Amino acid sequence: MDAGIHDGKVVLDGSVTTPGSGGGRPNGGSRGNSTRGSAACAPTGGCSGSAPVPAAPLRDGYTVTAPVTLRDLVNFRPVSGVDHMEPNGWMVVGLDTNFYAVTSVQVQQGQLLAQEASVRFTAARYHWSYGDGSGRSTTTSGAPWAAQGAAEFDATATSHVYRAAGTYSIELTIDFTAEYRYAGGSWTPIAGSIPVQANRLIAAAGDAKTVLVGRDCSANPSGPGC
Repeated sequence: MDAGIHDGKVVLDGSVTTPGSGGGRPNGGSRGNSTRGSAACAPTGGCSGSAPVPAAPLRDGYTVTAPVTLRDLVNFRPVSGVDHMEPNGWMVVGLDTNFYAVTSVQVQQGQLLAQEASVRFTAARYHWSYGDGSGRSTTTSGAPWAAQGAAEFDATATSHVYRAAGTYSIELTIDFTAEYRYAGGSWTPIAGSIPVQANRLIAAAGDAKTVLVGRDCSANPSGPGC
């Protein structure tokens, strides 16, 4: 927009450019559809001027400058990871149960804003609901005890201790970030994240009793507790 005072009047002059298709300028250059007009406005109010005049339509192959948003990913959807637990299917009251998710980076092909594109999804954050009223959010997916070099029932970044016996339903939601690119170009991140529900785990928590014996069960299968 431009403004100025001429002959005692305020003159406003401006233009707007919007995307279009087809046609072009004689010299081969391309531009968006635009309208341009001017109006003269007296300081006391009231304007008069010419109506907007449409310019030459935009040629095919223009560059989209508006940012791509998550709403534009109508043809893409990340596949959730899988939630696991140790021990598998049961918990010991008062001891840590280890939860971990298995995910992978996903690259999908499809139409994005009417153009062939690649979209890459990456798991960024994990939200566990342990079923007893508590939960945890973390940027790590966790891992099995053995992969972490930990002993069974050791505390981990994603483990949880149940304080009462019962059956619990464990929920996991994974937030995925997204990037896109056209024709093998560089990856461009898209603001925000997409939450995806993982599988539900149902497990029972109970008490464990230990008995001191002279030999373990492999050496004495008929011993106490074997």
